[in-house]
Amino acid sequence: MAATLFSVTIRSAILAIALLGATGTAAAQATGVPAPAKPLLWNQLTRPQQVALEPLLAEWDELDAARKQKWLEIANRYSSMQPDEQQRVQERMRDWLKLTPEERRLARENYTLSKKLGKNQKSAQWEQYQALPEEEKKKLAADAASKKQVTNLPPKTQPKAVAPTKPAPTTAPAPTPPLTPAVPVPNVK
Repeated sequence: MAATLFSVTIRSAILAIALLGATGTAAAQATGVPAPAKPLLWNQLTRPQQVALEPLLAEWDELDAARKQKWLEIANRYSSMQPDEQQRVQERMRDWLKLTPEERRLARENYTLSKKLGKNQKSAQWEQYQALPEEEKKKLAADAASKKQVTNLPPKTQPKAVAPTKPAPTTAPAPTPPLTPAVPVPNVK
């Protein structure tokens, strides 16, 4: 089971890393790119941004501002990429769009988990996976593909229970004094 989790974690982390890269809040602060103040619609993007983000055309206007900002950071790096890198980024965008919301959530969680692992831990786990026989790798891949959700990941955040409110007192409320109209104040300069 641990090997299955590892296989799913590695594949999801690779996809998330490729898509998200260093696009977190820290990256936005480091690049000095401020978050857009109001929703940025597709037709408001520059032509180079539209070219880079073309796979997201159908979903763009529905994305929240934080997601748009992360995609814009990728789009802004797009022109400096080699053609094969550009093609790979767009293929991964298309793959990302094919994922269900639950699969996207798992990919984000796996990405977060992989960021918490030290380089030595990642290397050791990757070498352990690489040392497996091909049949075992194929079995892990088939098991991961057949399962939509890995059961030993932390659960989604659950809403906290709210204590019941106390019933209102049974005594009659005090009468409120009648309202008096406001007196206009002269405009003094």
